[in-house]
Amino acid sequence: MTESLRTLPKTVQLYGHTLTQLEPAQVLGMAERTTRNSVLTRLPLDFDGRYDAAIPQTLSVAISPVETDLDLLRDELSESTVRTFQQRSRQAADGNLTFLNRTIQFRSPDQPNWFDDRFDDYPLLWPLKLYAFEPLRWATLGFKDPQVAPDRVVEVFDQWMRDWADSIGIGQPGYLRNAWTPWAVSLRIQTLVRYLAWRTGGTQEGVSERLTEALAREIYRNSLFLTNHVEGDVGGNHLVENGLALLMAGLTFPENDSSWVSKGLSILGRTGAKQFLSDGGHYERSPMYHTIVTTRYVTACSVLAASNRTVPNWLTAMTRQAVAYLRYLCPPDKRIPLCNDAVFGQALPLADCLGYAAAAGFESNDRPAPAQSPASGESGYYWLDTDHGRLLVDGGPVGPPHLPGHSHNDMLSVLLWVDGHRVLTDTGVYDYASDERRQYVRSVAGHNTVQVGDTEPIEIGGKYLMGARTEPTVRHEKTEPAVFDGCYETASDASASYRHNRTIVAADDWWLVRDILGGPDTETEPSVSRLHFHPDIAVTVDESGPIRVSHRAATDDDPSLLSVYPLGTSDVRTTTTQYFPEFGVTQDRQTVELRSGPESGTTALGYLLAPGASGGDISGSSGDGAE
Repeated sequence: MTESLRTLPKTVQLYGHTLTQLEPAQVLGMAERTTRNSVLTRLPLDFDGRYDAAIPQTLSVAISPVETDLDLLRDELSESTVRTFQQRSRQAADGNLTFLNRTIQFRSPDQPNWFDDRFDDYPLLWPLKLYAFEPLRWATLGFKDPQVAPDRVVEVFDQWMRDWADSIGIGQPGYLRNAWTPWAVSLRIQTLVRYLAWRTGGTQEGVSERLTEALAREIYRNSLFLTNHVEGDVGGNHLVENGLALLMAGLTFPENDSSWVSKGLSILGRTGAKQFLSDGGHYERSPMYHTIVTTRYVTACSVLAASNRTVPNWLTAMTRQAVAYLRYLCPPDKRIPLCNDAVFGQALPLADCLGYAAAAGFESNDRPAPAQSPASGESGYYWLDTDHGRLLVDGGPVGPPHLPGHSHNDMLSVLLWVDGHRVLTDTGVYDYASDERRQYVRSVAGHNTVQVGDTEPIEIGGKYLMGARTEPTVRHEKTEPAVFDGCYETASDASASYRHNRTIVAADDWWLVRDILGGPDTETEPSVSRLHFHPDIAVTVDESGPIRVSHRAATDDDPSLLSVYPLGTSDVRTTTTQYFPEFGVTQDRQTVELRSGPESGTTALGYLLAPGASGGDISGSSGDGAE
């Protein structure tokens, strides 16, 4: 960072640094989208007419590949998942639309106001989910066929489709930021193709020809649009959605436009080659997005196989590696770790996704090559197991420099499961709005790691800004005992200046976590190591002994689940912080803070995690200076 840039306000600095990390394709894509969204809409152009003229008069539809895949996927969903989809689709058909745990009641359920003013009070993601026709996806996954679905669900969603096709045009001012956002278009294509297969497949009789024609024409129109609006500006997981949508559209209209199949595969190929790391993890390093992207690649393999086409070897290899990494990442409670931008309820449940993958041919005994093992790969998530539970440490970079939107300041953070229960948690995400909650979930304070003073090791701002980066160097040995050693040093042009080394040893039924900090900031600022506990966990701090960790439902006579022995500090504090396990959901949880310093030289602190009945004499090691 130049001296002139240092003198600018922090937000301007962050914008400047973030822009310098963008790839040329992103910059060109942003310029193109801005031009289309703001300039072309002012010209006397008939966008709808042009797209409508490009739709063939007669569309030959092939639904068998998508129908086969839809049955395969639905059969692998848990009863709980199916019940959830059924309930949500019934509520939507009654006009109660709930996304992100926020509900809007439509006055006329079968003719929704697609641009309701109430959307302005909700995050942009809320209307985009409506424009993606997510309620139709719930119906196709919740009910085997329309004959077993409530009549009201079928009638309302059919009418939605007709109303949309008749009233939503292309090219209105701001169209690329609402109904025609390419990400929403991609999901809309995927959902409408499945809805078409659901409504017309199997033994269905008496389906309106007008409905079938409207669905086919709308899928075709959306696919024509997406072909011209592939999201090079956003990149990331959006490109995967673009690629799968075009592939599914091409398989649905094999006699009309086979180029969509090749284009979809091309996008999936070059995107997967770039976004899947050598160990199979997705480069945004979010378990939620990894699950979503893996599901899309499984679908691509499944629909191609069902269409009697050859599945490219590269696609099979990418998908197998991604599925293997998802299995590796699976915690004891079978729910994704909430690292980086991740919440429950957006991706398929982890167990359902793995079941779908197995049904599609990606068996549980598939393992990556030893050189590409997730336990030694570049995604950076490492398990340290004991007889008592599993500890996951984040030893990787925060995310791709050109795509900082889903990255958090979580270097060397840990999560913990004891006896199958989630004990130490990450923070999750409330939403993607630029506010204090967003800043908190991305900050170092929202993770189970060490903060020096009030600064961030990597500066962050708003929804997506991120400053000068650093990343840990890691050593992980699966020996007995198992050892993890990670270290990072803040970048030379960052506002903070210190070095953080974290060593974790796991053996028998305990974990030892030791942090050593050094550098100018540690000599002038205090350091704090945070432990964020799951809302179901109760924490009791006893000045004369270890920190007692137990289930909230436990009685005084029940043994504690875990004991935490602070090392290197006697300044132990508890506070209440917020936990966001789903979009729009807030829960209180207890957080323990271990404070130390400032000190000259190096600062050493840490903690021992052990079963409640263990520890013996080590409770006396919590004083200052303990090693």
